[in-house]
Amino acid sequence: MNTAQLLDDIEQLPPEAQRQIENFIAFIKMRYQSLETKPQPEITKGDKSINSSDFAGMWADRPTNLSDIRKDAWQRSGSK
Repeated sequence: MNTAQLLDDIEQLPPEAQRQIENFIAFIKMRYQSLETKPQPEITKGDKSINSSDFAGMWADRPTNLSDIRKDAWQRSGSK
């Protein structure tokens, strides 16, 4: 559909429908502008410059490898 035909179709609609089209166009413009200006993350998959220990937070005193996790679970359950 070309622009002239689109404008003609819009002009033939009742005023309320024209207002809905106007609102929809404003919504679409806002959506695409925000996508264009949205900052992209700088971290890429496999980025090794991040120190994973910084994310430990509440898990700082907890086991971090499978062997330590198993030992901790066995101790809590009373098994050895």
